[in-house]
Amino acid sequence: MVEFGAAYAVLALLFVPGAILTMLAGGVYGVGWGIVVVAIASSVADAAAFLVGRYVARESVVRLMSRYPRFTIVDRTIVEGGWRIVALVRLNPTIPYSASNYLFGATGVPFLAFVVSSGIFTLPGAFAYLYLGYVGAETLGGRGRGPVEWAILALGLAVTLATIAYVTVLTRRQLAALE
Repeated sequence: MVEFGAAYAVLALLFVPGAILTMLAGGVYGVGWGIVVVAIASSVADAAAFLVGRYVARESVVRLMSRYPRFTIVDRTIVEGGWRIVALVRLNPTIPYSASNYLFGATGVPFLAFVVSSGIFTLPGAFAYLYLGYVGAETLGGRGRGPVEWAILALGLAVTLATIAYVTVLTRRQLAALE
């Protein structure tokens, strides 16, 4: 598990989609242990990318802000929104996860607010992808399911997808209101 977690963190830093890595974790470790591995590995990757963004890219962003007032407004909005902005971005599956880690680091959002909010609000999406990976591995493994199990799985998937869609709509509204 440690090796998988380390590989997950490195690959996330290299922009390999977290959804793929998380589904793989679900297929290998199941939902229970998978959530532990993914929560730790993604938090390490989030923190590392944030710090790279903060200490490598921040000066460039500050220079851009001095030339383009819009960058100042965006940065100020993110700083004022703090953990809430991070939470909204984490709950929105349409925003590239790895890139947002680096971008948050380039803003003035506090490190602790970023790491805690990322750690908490990454979990719903991670659970959904772990679940898909687990079900996929079970299906490919040839484990037969009865009609009741399939109905429960289908219902669980439908509720998860509906929740993600609903949160995406709410997130877009909140982000639009900030502009």
